[in-house]
Amino acid sequence: HLSCLPPRVCFSEPKICLSADPNMASVRDGRLHELRKRGSGMMALAAMSVLSYCSTFAVPQGARLRLADSTIDAQTARYAGPMVKEPSFSNRASFVAAGALLAATTLSVDRLKWQKLYADASEKEAAAPPKPKKVRITAFDAIRFFLIAYIVCGHFISFAAPSPFALKAISQINVVVGAFFALSGYVAAYTTTENAERAASPKLLNTPAPKWILQRVFGYYPLHLLVLLIFSPMFLFSDVTFSGWPTAIWHGFLSAGMLQAWFPMHAEVWNAPTWFLSALTFAMAALPFALPVLAKQSKAQLRRTALVLFLVGLLPKLGYCYDHQAWGMLEGAMSPKALPNLAMFNVQRFSPFYALIEVLLGAVACRMVMLDGAEGEEKAPKTNVLSTALPLLGMVAVVVLRAMGVLQISDLLTRALIFIPLFLSFLMSAHRASVLPEVKDGVVKFLSSKLLVSLGNLAFPIFVVHGPLGQVFYKKVIATKLFGGTMLAVVGPQFFYVYLATVMMAAWVLQKAFLSNKQVSSLSGKVVDKLSKLFP
Repeated sequence: HLSCLPPRVCFSEPKICLSADPNMASVRDGRLHELRKRGSGMMALAAMSVLSYCSTFAVPQGARLRLADSTIDAQTARYAGPMVKEPSFSNRASFVAAGALLAATTLSVDRLKWQKLYADASEKEAAAPPKPKKVRITAFDAIRFFLIAYIVCGHFISFAAPSPFALKAISQINVVVGAFFALSGYVAAYTTTENAERAASPKLLNTPAPKWILQRVFGYYPLHLLVLLIFSPMFLFSDVTFSGWPTAIWHGFLSAGMLQAWFPMHAEVWNAPTWFLSALTFAMAALPFALPVLAKQSKAQLRRTALVLFLVGLLPKLGYCYDHQAWGMLEGAMSPKALPNLAMFNVQRFSPFYALIEVLLGAVACRMVMLDGAEGEEKAPKTNVLSTALPLLGMVAVVVLRAMGVLQISDLLTRALIFIPLFLSFLMSAHRASVLPEVKDGVVKFLSSKLLVSLGNLAFPIFVVHGPLGQVFYKKVIATKLFGGTMLAVVGPQFFYVYLATVMMAAWVLQKAFLSNKQVSSLSGKVVDKLSKLFP
């Protein structure tokens, strides 16, 4: 008759409480305590109802009469049992014994069942393979160095009097720079999501989004700001000479605020290569919202996400090439004036939205590897030296074949259709090879050498300082003021190698004196804490 009970009926004697909730039955004073599982809960309720019914006869009639006269209302009192002839003592004892036996049997069955479930869960947990630990993938540091070395040479290779083939081979920076965005997304996903499970890391989930974004941005903003301050007289002199003070101040504001990538025709003001930081900052602002979503996806879902991102990034480039018949242009080796529509081309190059797509593609690729061997997912594929060598050779072949004129595809299409997919495949293979108990991949071993890892640590200062130093030596208005002409005119093409050495020395000084300085790190952390409080 439990379905007829009011939401909760309590009897003061013998302190039995019955609940109409089918998942709850309890006896006060700790006799029975919250049987919440449906199967055993229903059995416990049955036992409780018998015990309650039996207690009606076990309690002397006088007590029952006092119960009826107590504060319990009439509806409740009628469940206390019939106030009629007093049963014999033996009958009362039989009822109580039967109820107690049923209740004890139910609890024993319930206890055995949960002991079995606990044992099964323990065996399953013991049989499950341990979650792989995260290791530092040092090969990625070397990859950064090779990428930035190519971009530095590409920006200033024309001052080294290269052959036509060398110029075309080394000036494809519009293609290669996409690898930096993809690598940034890959590393962000690796450091903020869990291995072998579909979950984001607690640190990502528990850190407020504004603070998380600021922490990432202040990983590179202090050095960017320092270099701007050091070379600001040069930047101002050049801008004031050609455009006047208002324009110079505006350009300084865009550069200091890392906003220049939103202005396609002015994305390369002041320290030109740092448009990359402007676009990357937008991607960092989106990641704390995107990464938890990606972290929950299975491999099948990640593949669909990758396909959608790939198409979204490709369609605008197809539109540009179709509208301007730019299918086979090698834009990196062309003069800006020779391009059919410089503004539209710059939108494709600098837009933070397109940078975000490549960052997310990198994050998706990383999650695919991190789910290897997870519950419900396939194990990691076997890797060997060809797993990394083939994508690497493919990327090199694309650059060489385009320089030779064999592969005539636009920079933009090459980047989206061929280079980025090959690069992501290379990263995934290097990742899988790096987390093995013993690294056997020859390519990964080479990239993980101490020398290349040390050079990789200089990649960011090289990136930030190479543009201003290049202007000092090769920008006509600056070099003429300082040296009477560009270093190409004053010294000759061989000075290009002096320029490269100067960049390396300056990067080393910045790394040791600034980036590795604990006081700088501490100050950056305090600024992040203060700024994050402005965004509750």
